[in-house]
Amino acid sequence: MNKFDNKVFVIDKKSGPTSFDVVEAFRDVMGLRRVGHAGTLDPLAEGVLLLCAGRATRAVEHFVDLAKSYRFDVRLGEGTTTFDAEGEVTSCVPCPDLTREQLLEATKSFVGETILEPPAYSAIKKNGRRLYELARAGETPKVEGKKVKIHSFEITGVDLPVVGFALSCSRGTYVRALARDFAARFGLPCHIRNLVRTAVGPFRVEDGFPSDRIFRGDVDGVKGIDLSDALGFLPAIVLSEDAKHGLMKGVVPGQADVVKTIGSPAGARALRILDEAGVLLAVGKRAEGTERNRLSWVDSYRLLVDERGVSA
Repeated sequence: MNKFDNKVFVIDKKSGPTSFDVVEAFRDVMGLRRVGHAGTLDPLAEGVLLLCAGRATRAVEHFVDLAKSYRFDVRLGEGTTTFDAEGEVTSCVPCPDLTREQLLEATKSFVGETILEPPAYSAIKKNGRRLYELARAGETPKVEGKKVKIHSFEITGVDLPVVGFALSCSRGTYVRALARDFAARFGLPCHIRNLVRTAVGPFRVEDGFPSDRIFRGDVDGVKGIDLSDALGFLPAIVLSEDAKHGLMKGVVPGQADVVKTIGSPAGARALRILDEAGVLLAVGKRAEGTERNRLSWVDSYRLLVDERGVSA
């Protein structure tokens, strides 16, 4: 078996290729059969791109759910078709002499839950087609705004008409849409000049393997993270040996089957299911409407081993 299979990789994506380009190049150069990514980055964007190989692809949704952090610069007064530097300029107006206090006040208004309408050039699907495909065909379908959570939105520098930002947010936050709505508070068009995803949950850009080396076929030093370790941000339950074999046959464990807990499983949306040796058996996910103090919600799980206790 390929020693890099069934692992998670932190990649530092460089500007230019799409996320799928990175996936394809990584799969080919590493000799892996199945690779997926946990959260798309635009071609212009750089930073953390998590890749999952083999059975680790079964846990992609849990990495996608993690909070994201970004650094980016916005050019106020100049709008583009894509709200980034790759688009064609659509409008250009003078940027007023905004004070730092005015800019800070605008950022504060976005912190917490907010509604963002995805930009026309995005990967969201409408009637089975990507929005960017429709936009390129001259169509502008109406897309409902999406509720996201902005944990923090800070100004890192002001050199008008350019403003630098640091952002921490929930999944599904389109940074270009946030920049658009921020500039709209001052009646201005804008576009993002550059964008770096600095973190996805506990995974940091400084720990990422440069994507440009992957395209050159230079993967010396690339490191994979065991799935159980990569999912360490999730709480866990440890099952007895009998319950382990029952789980692999489709029997949902009960409280009496748990010999140990790690973290706080009772209030979690998802958790790791381990055997007594610490081997990751499955990832459980809470079904809507189930009681928070019972294990019955583990009936929604992705099994990661087969009945012989080997990788599925």
